[in-house]
Amino acid sequence: MPVNRSTLIRISTIDRCLQNHYRRWTINDLIEACTDALAEYEGRSNPVSRRTFQNDLALMRSDRLGYNAPIVVRENKYYEYEDPDFSITHLPLNDEGLDALNSALDILRQLQGFPQLASSIDTISKLNEQISRHTGTDAPAMDMENVPGYRGAEYIGIIYDAVRKQQTIAIEYQSFKARESEIISVYPYLLNEYLNRWFLICEKSSNRNPQINIFALDRIHSVRIERGLPFKKCVNFDPYTFFDDTIGVTKQISDRARRVVIKIDRQQAPYVESKPFHKSQKVELRFSDGSIQLSLNVVINNELERLILGYGGHAEVIAPPAFRDRIASSVRKAAARYSADSENQTYHK
Repeated sequence: MPVNRSTLIRISTIDRCLQNHYRRWTINDLIEACTDALAEYEGRSNPVSRRTFQNDLALMRSDRLGYNAPIVVRENKYYEYEDPDFSITHLPLNDEGLDALNSALDILRQLQGFPQLASSIDTISKLNEQISRHTGTDAPAMDMENVPGYRGAEYIGIIYDAVRKQQTIAIEYQSFKARESEIISVYPYLLNEYLNRWFLICEKSSNRNPQINIFALDRIHSVRIERGLPFKKCVNFDPYTFFDDTIGVTKQISDRARRVVIKIDRQQAPYVESKPFHKSQKVELRFSDGSIQLSLNVVINNELERLILGYGGHAEVIAPPAFRDRIASSVRKAAARYSADSENQTYHK
């Protein structure tokens, strides 16, 4: 039974509940608390099964993580700690527990921006302090790419709640091109993260026809709940599948995936095969010089263009013709900046 992120959240929730002596906890109460805690993270409710809950109790009662939690059942109904002062955060951990929690905590550190998980992260942070004392270091073994102090991160919590509760919000937004910000009422559908930048996928309340609007959180100046404006669903937007055929976040309801054919030279072919552009990627041809021809079934957008241009002369778009011309035009513009005429320009330090 792996000790993963969900397991840690459930265990910390059970521990927090059993420390609350002002309430008597039945198995249904504890399962509901665990389900709610996971729903705050996942954004949707997946009920925790009794089997999963019993496995969590067995893990807490065992010595696997060094807990040996004295969980007892009173009156054949109510769960509690036999020692009222017991908490898993007060105990030393064995070596296996340290290894398991170290791995999970490296991942959980990335969730610090979500206030909905504050209580669970608080418990997990206490476990982290124990690990630091045991190992003599708090240096993680994993470093996920992130942007410290990212502007707009403070709005993740309120927008996240609005998406889950289906509440209309008013955002003060200023695009890169606008001189001043404006207040826009929107129906929030999804929070999306792409290349360390967060985006709000929504629909303006002023839209006459169904249309998806995308706002970067770092361009938002304020957010508030619009309690007087009822939420409206977009029947053509499914958050689970809408971006399946898309690289990045630029897509409209009317956009359809196209077959895009790209040739990759031998130098970059191994990298593109090991890290595909998209899950639809297929290698169609292998050439004697080591280059490959691959196909994607994706929406053609700015993110796809930037991705291909990032490979410079190592990638060549074969089809569709209009997209090939679009990439070629960008390449010519880039080349013009390095032309002989450009070399004559004075460089200022």
